[in-house]
Amino acid sequence: MRWCAAAVALVLLASATLVVTAAASSACSVLQARNRGGLSTLHRVDFPGATGTKLAAPGYRLNALGYSESQGLVYAMASRGPSGPFPDGGRAVAIAADGQTRELGPVRAGREGAWWHPLRAPSAGAVSGNRWYLVENGYLYAVDVDPGSRTFLDVLSMTGIEGVGRLSSFDDFDVDPVDGQLYSVTATRTGAVALVRLDRGSGQVSKVADVPGLPPLSYGSVVIGSDRALYVTANESGGMYRVDRDGSVRELAVVLPMTSSDAAGCLAGESPPAPPPPTTPPPTSTSPTAPPSTIPPPTTPPSATPPPEPPSEPPSRTPVPEPSPMPEPTPSSPLPPGNFAAPAEEPDVETSGHSTEEKRRWVLAVLVLLIGGSAAARRLSR
Repeated sequence: MRWCAAAVALVLLASATLVVTAAASSACSVLQARNRGGLSTLHRVDFPGATGTKLAAPGYRLNALGYSESQGLVYAMASRGPSGPFPDGGRAVAIAADGQTRELGPVRAGREGAWWHPLRAPSAGAVSGNRWYLVENGYLYAVDVDPGSRTFLDVLSMTGIEGVGRLSSFDDFDVDPVDGQLYSVTATRTGAVALVRLDRGSGQVSKVADVPGLPPLSYGSVVIGSDRALYVTANESGGMYRVDRDGSVRELAVVLPMTSSDAAGCLAGESPPAPPPPTTPPPTSTSPTAPPSTIPPPTTPPSATPPPEPPSEPPSRTPVPEPSPMPEPTPSSPLPPGNFAAPAEEPDVETSGHSTEEKRRWVLAVLVLLIGGSAAARRLSR
């Protein structure tokens, strides 16, 4: 029976570990720009729970977001700023994970002395390595986003998208971490929704699967998680969904509708921490106000037997809260729990027993009484 119980415990522990690992591996935090007229609002959304946090206002109308994991930055195209549309095309903007923005300048094409700015308001964007892929007016652009390159923010290639005519829109895509191709969820001209793949080299669009569980709307935020599922947002309804490669759908949340949106992720090092295994109890603290993460676990349990000599000062790593368990009003340093021995030099502290000098006085008094009593008895006997 003991072996059976141990085996069951091991199976339960392994199952719990697998669940925690799976939850941690599927976690994906993204930056999402939402547009409802005017400038964008920026949000951080944590999937698969689809919980969102509104960040500082970016000050631009953003679209075509793409995340560079090596740089820890999100690149976005701004079509306008606080003063209105930019006169020379869209501006590239770098966004940190906390929402802080920095304007980089326009994306340019051509050569020295004959530059022009082909991009004003691309609808889709994604970053793979040091290449930022953007879609505008039926073309796929590859832009250099290597900060150390001489061609930083230059258009390196321009490819016509084939097969896009049967799609009603191409609002966002993301790069698959396995095959390196671009994937999107979009409505077709027949009113159906499909999961499609865009070849970066040829620009050819092909259908991967039908997605009958999604309404025929525009999907401006598409992010591929570490589990290769697509997390998408329907602009007109605000619905957030998880779409698997076979076309199955699960609704995650609903936010306010918007005219357009875009998202990028998964942000490296920004995933929510995995919870501890259920078999390991968290360390308890004697102070309710102290944060648990700052309290180290005890190395040895407190001793119930008082030591013969108390330590001169407690260990520096033991966070013992006040008040001290000792009755002294102003102790030099608090004693750790369990050490209740009286200090060696405390002549004014009362003790529970009698001193040796007091015992000697009682012995002498008893002897005097005995001698006096014996003498009195002898006199009476005479």
